[in-house]
Amino acid sequence: MQNPYKEISADVEVHVSRRASAISIFIFLCIITLPPLYQNIFALNKSLSSDDNSAWIPAIEIFKKDSGNTIGEHLQEYEKNLESAEFTEPPRRLVQTILSKGPLREGNGKTRIGKDGWLFLKTALDSLTGYGPIESEPTSASKDPIRVHWQSPLITIQRFAEQLNKFGVELVIVSIPVKPMIYPEHLSQSAKGPIIHPDSETFYSYLRSLPNVDVLDLTLPLLKLKSKSKVFLKQDTHWTPEGMEESAKIIAHYVKSRNWNYGKRVLKTGHNENRSSLGDLVENLNTYGKKFDMETVMASPVKGKTVDRESPIILLGDSFTNIYTTDITLNWGKHAGLADHIALNLGEPLDVIAINGGGATEVRKKLAARRGSAALMKKKKAVIWAITARDLFLSSTQAHNARVHWEDVNFDTRKPKENLISSTEVHAIMLSKPKLPNPKLTTYSSLLYGADYEILETISGKIETDENKIAVLHWAYKNRQMLPSSNYKVGEERL
Repeated sequence: MQNPYKEISADVEVHVSRRASAISIFIFLCIITLPPLYQNIFALNKSLSSDDNSAWIPAIEIFKKDSGNTIGEHLQEYEKNLESAEFTEPPRRLVQTILSKGPLREGNGKTRIGKDGWLFLKTALDSLTGYGPIESEPTSASKDPIRVHWQSPLITIQRFAEQLNKFGVELVIVSIPVKPMIYPEHLSQSAKGPIIHPDSETFYSYLRSLPNVDVLDLTLPLLKLKSKSKVFLKQDTHWTPEGMEESAKIIAHYVKSRNWNYGKRVLKTGHNENRSSLGDLVENLNTYGKKFDMETVMASPVKGKTVDRESPIILLGDSFTNIYTTDITLNWGKHAGLADHIALNLGEPLDVIAINGGGATEVRKKLAARRGSAALMKKKKAVIWAITARDLFLSSTQAHNARVHWEDVNFDTRKPKENLISSTEVHAIMLSKPKLPNPKLTTYSSLLYGADYEILETISGKIETDENKIAVLHWAYKNRQMLPSSNYKVGEERL
């Protein structure tokens, strides 16, 4: 073919020697072949050196399709496992270290680096800028076509309130603000607090209009406290002891105002303790070397019994409830958290269910799953549901990506029984297990998951069950390392 623009543009010939061509081809082949070779050799070497039969080797795993999965499902699962495989960790950490510690000061998909060393949870920022739970997201061809339908928190809360109303139990929604709502100035010089989602007023007004529902929004009280003391941790998602204790006083004052004839026992605080931790947001950056110092707070542990399942007041919460209460994954010590300080201000313990990352649905599932929960709920006065504004205001896609879902629950209608389970050994088959998240992409470094089993044989001891079904907790991962129990499969039998 002749050049049609020959008259206005002279022909240019580029000559490349055979040697240069060969070198270019060799470099290109190295680029596309070395990564998969590295991946498979790394995994195979680890498997041989540690006698670990569960090692994930890409070249082998791509052909190991479960009979119950389609090819598409198998390839999707393979890609997700490839993203979280151990051999991806060194190059990922190296790149993140360059981005976070260099002049760019860039975070990642979980942590945003703000001004003056302040760190922010990415999904907390998303919850303030997205469509929210009221306005529908526009239809997009990029959305996963097999994604499960997402239910708005407004619908879920309304249905839950109706269930509680039948038991004669009041529902109190405690909305906990997220860090960027109180400290926007550490994100942008021009930002002035508080920053709230545009639909906040409409959202809370609708909830307050529902029968049997009240709302305690902690945003303004914590903003006011900000002028006196630090409200949120600099390098962690959560609040300081001062912010938490002020919130506990507000919640306890509300409970007392309801004339629920709560007891008058006296609980006391012990000696104040200095507690230090690096913070979950630093861990989420996952960089090499030391860039951040430990952050220290003064906590006030509570002496005495602060949790009692027989209490007429139920507290449902997430990691904002667990911090300073349990040392598992949060690393801020024990006995000085939200439930402890609400109990301190009330004088008596609470019935507490708190699950990290499970404040939207998992805590209600656990409450409803108690044997005879429908009958037991009639002895309760109120459910205090302490949940972050992040979970309340994420839009559909954001909630899906953050693994926040709003599901209805069904209370157990059986007759309550006590001491159902003794020390027992059984032979059982796994019936179901949840899809486990990528440990490299979650907020928390350790995770337990629940699986359903059917008992095939009782080896020793005695256990009462519903149709021979039991629920068992297994470790999915610790310190972001998948454990062998994460590979348990439906249909497998074990003791």
